[in-house]
Amino acid sequence: MSLRPWPTLFLFIGLSLLLRWGSSFISVINHDESTYLVIAREMLNGKVYLRDIFDTKPIGVFWLYAGLIKLTGGSIPGIRLATHLFVALTAWALYWAGRRATGSDRVGSAAGMAYVFACSLFSDYGLGPNSELFFNCLTAAALALGIAPRAPAPTADPPRWHWPAMGLLLGTAVIIKPFAAAESLATGLFALWYYWWRRRQVVVGLLSAAWLVAGFCVPLLVVYAHYLRLGMVDELLYYTFTVNSRYPAELAWYLRLQFLGEYLLRYAILVIPAAVAVHAAYRRGTNRVWLYYLLVYFALVAIMILSPGRRFGYYQVQLHPALCLLAAAFLDERVQAWGGVRRWLSRRVVVYGLTGLAALLGVIHYVRYTGKTDRPEMIADYFRERLAPEEQFFSVTSHQISYYLLDRDVPTPFVHTALMFYPEYVRTYQLDERAEAEKLLANSKLRYVVRHPGDPAFFTPLTDRLLEDFTLVDSLDAQLYIYERQD
Repeated sequence: MSLRPWPTLFLFIGLSLLLRWGSSFISVINHDESTYLVIAREMLNGKVYLRDIFDTKPIGVFWLYAGLIKLTGGSIPGIRLATHLFVALTAWALYWAGRRATGSDRVGSAAGMAYVFACSLFSDYGLGPNSELFFNCLTAAALALGIAPRAPAPTADPPRWHWPAMGLLLGTAVIIKPFAAAESLATGLFALWYYWWRRRQVVVGLLSAAWLVAGFCVPLLVVYAHYLRLGMVDELLYYTFTVNSRYPAELAWYLRLQFLGEYLLRYAILVIPAAVAVHAAYRRGTNRVWLYYLLVYFALVAIMILSPGRRFGYYQVQLHPALCLLAAAFLDERVQAWGGVRRWLSRRVVVYGLTGLAALLGVIHYVRYTGKTDRPEMIADYFRERLAPEEQFFSVTSHQISYYLLDRDVPTPFVHTALMFYPEYVRTYQLDERAEAEKLLANSKLRYVVRHPGDPAFFTPLTDRLLEDFTLVDSLDAQLYIYERQD
């Protein structure tokens, strides 16, 4: 079978752009992306993360976005384009993983195409740029590099340099989002199983695991060295461990299972062929090691995303790679069940149909997002002619991307205003709300406040104190009221 990597990559790039282009022009799809952009820009302007500006995410995702801002000139459509390319690269990595594990180009292509579609249907499940779309690329590359070639071949051991390289990829994923520790654990368990049980090479297994851990530690040491140079190791440890340990995880176990069940139902079109492939692995041994590994991988990721007790759909984007690879294994010709369905899916007309569907969905996304009220852009338009060069505004709502659109400094260290207003975050950061209001009022450059007049989440001691010194002067719509500072 001849390798044709570049046409396949271009296929995934084209498919990703066809599906996702329509989401490229609105100022914000979800607020995490806004936070990434604003904090990254603040860091490029000289502010230090965890000293001058705060969020719950590790620094890796902000370094990533700082690079994207530099690369694209800060253009939001340009940054969205880069995100679409990350989706395509992840699909390409899954193509290699599926192909190397099963020997089937068809399986690899299906895995990649399934991933692009899975990430491009729903705003909260991949269409909105979240950190999962970036670290999935790294974890999928690690999977393709070292796990996929070892799963089907117990006698041939690929090069040992795979292990430190995989560790480097996984460690980089973790500094983007710690949830990637699930994939790291799955990889470590596979290394020990592969050498200790399958090959009976205990010493080699320990050495390989050590190389994996060594590579994994490099990105973590880079972060540590960064804060060591700044004299902020205590702050790094405090916000990484102490503060994060305060987040409540109060969701009942059955609601967590419901959250996972909703995902499986939402992507039932992938779950069903995945179940058939797993059944074939169990009954006839078809791709047994590979599929069992993917099940463990899926289970560990599921446990990781359920453990915080928060039901954000974008958490489950981390499940997409494993599910797409499991579903794609159905197209392996050795899976003898549902042969008619498999033959129908292999027809060229299906590819044409998927291409047409992708084009249609891209247009639907464009119509949907251009038809939405772009409130951050409304805020930006309002203040472009009203704010003097040194003046600032404070958005009590979650439209923090408006700071980015106007290239204005954020008047508070907490870019994502939820950290200042939602009770669980106020407790986590142990904030004195009235003291935070006084800090804002002490800023003589702060002239305007933007507030949602009807959202009770923002009726707090902070806003009560803040608005004592501000007067309502305008409204942009029913959700955006403008207050100006009293002289």
